[in-house]
Amino acid sequence: MIETIQTINLAELNLDPPTRELLQRLLNHIERLTAELNEVRAENQRLRDEIARLKGEKGKPEIKANRVAESGAGAEPKKATRCGSGGVSVERVLRAERIKIDREEVIKLDRSQLPSDVEHRGYREVVVQNIRLETDTVVYRLERLYSPSRGQLYEARWPEGLAGQSYGRELQALVIMLYFELRVPEEKILKLLGSQGIVISAGEISNILIKKHLEPFAQERKAVLRAGLETTDYQHIDDTGARVDGVNHYVMTLCNPYYTSFFTHRHKNQETVAGLLSVLDEPGEGGRAIGRAATEAGPSGVAADEATGGKTLRDSVPILVCDDAGQFHDQTEHRALCWVHEERHYKKLRPFFEAHQQWVDEFRRDLWKYYERLKAYQAAPTPEMKAELSAAFDELFSRTTGYEALDHRIALTRQKKRELLLVLEFPQVPLENNEAERAVREYVIKRKISNGTRTQEGTRAWDVFLSLLDTCRKNGVNFYGYLVDRISQSHQIPALDTLVLAHARASPG
Repeated sequence: MIETIQTINLAELNLDPPTRELLQRLLNHIERLTAELNEVRAENQRLRDEIARLKGEKGKPEIKANRVAESGAGAEPKKATRCGSGGVSVERVLRAERIKIDREEVIKLDRSQLPSDVEHRGYREVVVQNIRLETDTVVYRLERLYSPSRGQLYEARWPEGLAGQSYGRELQALVIMLYFELRVPEEKILKLLGSQGIVISAGEISNILIKKHLEPFAQERKAVLRAGLETTDYQHIDDTGARVDGVNHYVMTLCNPYYTSFFTHRHKNQETVAGLLSVLDEPGEGGRAIGRAATEAGPSGVAADEATGGKTLRDSVPILVCDDAGQFHDQTEHRALCWVHEERHYKKLRPFFEAHQQWVDEFRRDLWKYYERLKAYQAAPTPEMKAELSAAFDELFSRTTGYEALDHRIALTRQKKRELLLVLEFPQVPLENNEAERAVREYVIKRKISNGTRTQEGTRAWDVFLSLLDTCRKNGVNFYGYLVDRISQSHQIPALDTLVLAHARASPG
């Protein structure tokens, strides 16, 4: 019976207009009831899971359905650019050319069992990659000399970057890299180091992560943020939930193809977004705000009601690329909405009737065709194509199908024409917000593994190191090598802000 009803298609029935309209209203009513029933079922399952959790049991596991591969014009476009580990587009390099040879070992044949007339014909090379985990604990004997005439004791200096340290630069860099880049929890890092004979406490690992080196890295993060704001006249933004000492917070990312910066705050309202760049006005260690204002603030030491003090986002960002969340409204002179986010509203429609599903599929195919036309305009903009695309938008999003939910969604999209078509005025502006979504995804994975942070210092460390990690990736910098370089104070790797600016200058367009 259900299958018979689902296959009803009014276009195939010979009906007079009043009857057709009445039946279409009935079908839309069934669609609404079906959607409400599905929501009630989902809510009931969530309540069952919560009851099970309170009883100490486990709820129903969340297993996503198999993903059906989309193809044709309705499929969401996918980028085909291949990137290296640093995030910078590279030509494909043969595996053998990417392997660094550390040593060579020649294996000779035992000639005692071979014929006497054998002749040497060279070697066949076989490359075996290996890695060794071994300690490098050193006792430094600092020579002391005494001058009786001056009554003064002289002592040899420590090696550069080791003064006052109990752990070497490579070990400390490894701890930071394992925790932030590889997302290894602190207790697992402690276990790994202990298994290799390193005597270190959980407290010392925590100090390495959030105290010993945080301030210099925080200052470089500020420099990166300043440079990143200069590289493009648009910035991507997105946010996700965070937990700080068991309290809900929000982390936002501001980024473009050359850098990434994270900001964690208690709220995600318009005032918080407007004041994101107040992090640039923070004093260094020892001069940060204290007291109630800092306690109520996000880890940046900026209270929510003080977030708009100093420079606002509008002062430095002409165009914001984002989704349609309310906190991003009216923050900058121009706002470009993400087409991928907008199309997801249509993708989420789950009509009961097959005819309605066909209408949704057809409209999504036409939407992506229009998206491809916008990409073509970006590559070679002309006034004629600009006018054509504006008119085509009006035509596409004035369509009426009869499926109430789809027609309502089309009307909502039509109201966002200016933000969705900002690319017609500024062809350099991206059509999607994937840059920010990719950055936030890294934070989300880290949050799921570590379940958030417990202190302001720890939260600030997450903001700083995850910002620098993603910036290193985008500029082809090995994060571990960067950490070793900065902790040792050798500064053989250029400042990241200079790399960000150089990368932007070298990029086409």
